[in-house]
Amino acid sequence: EEPTKDTVAGAAVSAEGDITLMQIIEGEDVERRALVITPGDYDPTQAYPVVLGFHGNGQSPEDFAWFVESVCSYEPQCIAVVPEGYKRSWNLGVEESTADDVAFVTDLVDELSTRYPLTSDFFALGHSNGSGLVHVLATEAALFKGVAGYGSMLIEGREPQAGTSPVSVLQVHGMQDDVIPYAGGDSPVGLRFVPVEESAALWAGVNDCDASTSQALDNGGLMLSFEGCVDDHRVIHYGLADQGHDA
Repeated sequence: EEPTKDTVAGAAVSAEGDITLMQIIEGEDVERRALVITPGDYDPTQAYPVVLGFHGNGQSPEDFAWFVESVCSYEPQCIAVVPEGYKRSWNLGVEESTADDVAFVTDLVDELSTRYPLTSDFFALGHSNGSGLVHVLATEAALFKGVAGYGSMLIEGREPQAGTSPVSVLQVHGMQDDVIPYAGGDSPVGLRFVPVEESAALWAGVNDCDASTSQALDNGGLMLSFEGCVDDHRVIHYGLADQGHDA
């Protein structure tokens, strides 16, 4: 009998340290890989945060690894993990991919937890299609202590619900984005999005934040900051003036 949803069955680690998960997609076994980049002075007896980075539609892990690795080069150093989207995309409902990416990432985090048992803090960041997935993961799976989304926000119909776990959120979005409009609504990608500033406010509600500030930036942009949140979480949004989708 063919499975009704995607499942992950087993993992393998390459000689270079990367991870391959087997996932059943539409009844077929599919290898899904993730690049793993450890600090140059990596010490297996030390605990490191792990940052998962999700590329944009049409990209590969190699296209996005430089950005995730640069984030992990700051103190405290972290382990960078860059998964590959099936058919170079993340399934938000309109992409070529039909994979269950929430299941895939959940199993990937489980595998990473086994591989790096000293690690308890997982984070995620993404750009464009990858940012959309990051918001979905933060809404539907309690995997991460914090997430950052660049160039995409919450999708209409997939907003946080009563059971969504608190999580720190950073949103960065170009105010002239013509792919994922800053004001929300219909997008050329085929989805409808929540307005970016409303998206930040919804995350502030999830985190039960009790203080907010709005600051105009020198270049005409905007910073929204929500603090006093549960478990010391924070929600921060940057609107970048005169910037488009690749800001």
